[in-house]
Amino acid sequence: MKLNESIAVITNKLVFVPYEASHVPTYSEWMSSESLREATASERLSLPEEYAMQKSWREDADKLTFILSVPSIGIQSLNGSEDIARKGYTVIEGVDDEPSNLVGDVNLFLYEDDEEEEEEEGAENKMAMIGELELMVARDEYQGQGLGKIAVLVFILYVIQHQREILMQDMVRYEKGGNNLKYLRVKIGKENVRSLGLFQKLGFTKTTEEPNYFGEWELRLKIEPLDKVEGEVKQILKDSGVEWREEVKFRRVSSV
Repeated sequence: MKLNESIAVITNKLVFVPYEASHVPTYSEWMSSESLREATASERLSLPEEYAMQKSWREDADKLTFILSVPSIGIQSLNGSEDIARKGYTVIEGVDDEPSNLVGDVNLFLYEDDEEEEEEEGAENKMAMIGELELMVARDEYQGQGLGKIAVLVFILYVIQHQREILMQDMVRYEKGGNNLKYLRVKIGKENVRSLGLFQKLGFTKTTEEPNYFGEWELRLKIEPLDKVEGEVKQILKDSGVEWREEVKFRRVSSV
């Protein structure tokens, strides 16, 4: 979606930038790994197909993505700075997100809730939305450092703080009542023990006693009340070493 096309989220541990055409060669290289494709249930795409996919991520109203990067030298220099200096920082494409800094991605897919619930007498039949998260830490040297945990938590904060703007990207559905997120969910292959443990530690709970037909666990996290969830997420981030977090401008320079 276009909501975050000019926005980056910076922290002292991890940086979130919109998915640009300049990132596609690195992303395509990541996805040449069979084990990574299996872990993310992804298909191998040609480079032109990856460029088309990047464009769809930008255009489609039901998809939100950030590319993950370790902090550049410029962003590292903000440690210990005043808030005003961090808020005024501009992330520059190709400088703060050069290929050697890229780590993976984090995504949100929006779906209409298709579960039937008993309606209370007199209650309005509203459409509820579900947000499905995906996380990928693609580079082996950055796994096991807690970056996946930080990525999920910062992304959850972004989603709940911008819930209205995210859902309004599809105004037709929004005006039909799709104006609130019922919960966030993840689907994890039964063999992916690392991801399963990560999301369970973050409060996601399994919906069934056994994996589904496709060999996946579904885990859910309720995000109401928002103030309580936001406070809990911020505390976990602080405990994880995230000393500051800012939404800043992203300056695009590519013409691919």
